[in-house]
Amino acid sequence: MTPVAKARDERATAPPRQSRRQAVRTGSGAPPVAVVPEEFQEGLARVVSLLEREGRSQLLDKADQIARLVIEVTPPSDALVRERIARLKTIACLFAETQWFTAQQIHDLQPRPPKNPSAPASDWKRRGKIFSVSWDGKEYFPAYQFSEALQPLPVIAEVLAQFGEVADTWQIAAWFHFPNGWLAAAGSDEAPRARAPRDCLNEREALFQAVRHRLGSYQA
Repeated sequence: MTPVAKARDERATAPPRQSRRQAVRTGSGAPPVAVVPEEFQEGLARVVSLLEREGRSQLLDKADQIARLVIEVTPPSDALVRERIARLKTIACLFAETQWFTAQQIHDLQPRPPKNPSAPASDWKRRGKIFSVSWDGKEYFPAYQFSEALQPLPVIAEVLAQFGEVADTWQIAAWFHFPNGWLAAAGSDEAPRARAPRDCLNEREALFQAVRHRLGSYQA
């Protein structure tokens, strides 16, 4: 038999390599554990051997960290899922019950619109005079922040300064929108009723007290 024919015969009779993931059980009732294909294991072993010979221990440590991040994916907790659902419900409510402007609309309604279509809203926001929210890649500004001449109300900047840095500005929008017990006032039946901060923008000190007692969530 020629060497070529012998090699071909050996390949034909050799057991097939594992080319797909298999699942084995580690014990009674234990979940299946993924088995890495032999080709991958051998390739990884060669890479590790080369790196070790080159003294690349730090790189290997980094590789181990990345591998742990890949295989230790933790599903979101029920509490996190509930919080995100509540957030989406709040956003839907705010969109339905609030008047909104885009930066372009604010620009177009100015007596002398600047050349930049995102101005003056972008400048006002940068200077902390107003705030915006983002949804689906677009930016929106609540209309209650502005005077009839579409200029920022000074009290908005003061309230935003009280809030400080907020990662999700939907929390600010929710705080302005929903009734707040710290802004309660007597109703027609003399029973105190909570009022939304956006309806009390002329009560500066009361707003400051309310914002200091905020819960830091999507609810007032």
